[in-house]
Amino acid sequence: MSIGDEIRFRYERYWSNNFGSPPKPDEDYLRYRQLPYVGLHLGSDLTVFGQMQIAYGTRESALKNPFVDETGFDIVQGFVEWRPVAGSDFQLSGRAGRQVLFFGSGRLINSGPNIRTAFDGGLVQLQAGGWTADAFLVRPVRPGLGSFDNGPDPSRAVWSLYVSRALPGMGPGAALDFYYIGYESDLTAVNQGKAPEHRHTLGSRFAGGAGAVKWDVEGNVQLGRFGEADIVAWSLATDEIYTYAKYPLQPWVGLRVAVVSGDGDPHDNKLGTFNAMFPEGGYFGENGVLGPSNLILIRTTLGLDLTSGWSLATGMTLYWRASLSDGIYGLAGNLLRPSDASTARLVGPQFDAALAWQANRNLGFAAAYSVIVPGGFVADTGPAWTVHFVGGQAMFRY
Repeated sequence: MSIGDEIRFRYERYWSNNFGSPPKPDEDYLRYRQLPYVGLHLGSDLTVFGQMQIAYGTRESALKNPFVDETGFDIVQGFVEWRPVAGSDFQLSGRAGRQVLFFGSGRLINSGPNIRTAFDGGLVQLQAGGWTADAFLVRPVRPGLGSFDNGPDPSRAVWSLYVSRALPGMGPGAALDFYYIGYESDLTAVNQGKAPEHRHTLGSRFAGGAGAVKWDVEGNVQLGRFGEADIVAWSLATDEIYTYAKYPLQPWVGLRVAVVSGDGDPHDNKLGTFNAMFPEGGYFGENGVLGPSNLILIRTTLGLDLTSGWSLATGMTLYWRASLSDGIYGLAGNLLRPSDASTARLVGPQFDAALAWQANRNLGFAAAYSVIVPGGFVADTGPAWTVHFVGGQAMFRY
């Protein structure tokens, strides 16, 4: 038997969230999340795993969202894993039940920004030599604000084949990934309108590290149908970090560049808006205002190891609209601002700073500040207040 837990308290404060748009631009709240688990290992080939999610938030009732704020007591994972073949060069396993999934960079299949994203269904994994292949068919779990009210979402489904090839000769952790992800939803809302969606994503990722350098390059294309329109969307992202290990405080610098397609014409029979499906929460910095659709971004970062478990990271990001005929979107894929015939491309610059202290292997603390200054597009399409965000958290895990 193996047992463990993770307990997190997180405070967040926004001034002029979503650039001052309703429902409540200025608010603060405290979030509590706990993730206790138990695993029963019945011999070498069978595991039964269960994990609870206990999550509460102090936001106003009208604003509480079960996807990010509160779910009460619920089962976030409960699955059986069977390994009928487990050799040194060839392994086969299958998993059935409720589980949290994370693949590759986490840009498309991720565990969620606060409330864990769970899926009901099955997964099969094959490992042979340096190859790993995962195939799964699942439905995302639709959370509720009450306890034990989560269930599979009948309006959405996800299926995938994700293949990864380890490249140890290029450095520890280096790998080349190829993947296909299928996604369908009974109703999706974008700048072009609302319609059922059936989308196919084909992509590849090359990531790893060698010496002082880490890299992550990923590109994909999406095809399918959105109502009567054809989907043709794409994204390209690159992320590099260089660490100056021989200098005091071991400074590191990073560069992230991403282009995520938007729609070229809201009135034609084509849709170019990219759908990240289940994206990473912190990919764009410390706040959760903007999401990965119709964006061009350049992000530079600088970090320092302050010793004794302390670290400091700063970042500056510039955002532009990829297409002038599409709006900007939130992290959940929700439309924040329609295009409204604005010809401005700049969404705005963002500045971040985060201080963290890992007191020991079990206990950690972090605090962050972020500001987004509205650009021309935001000013053209509604309230254009500067967004300020302050957050802090304490986490204990074993």
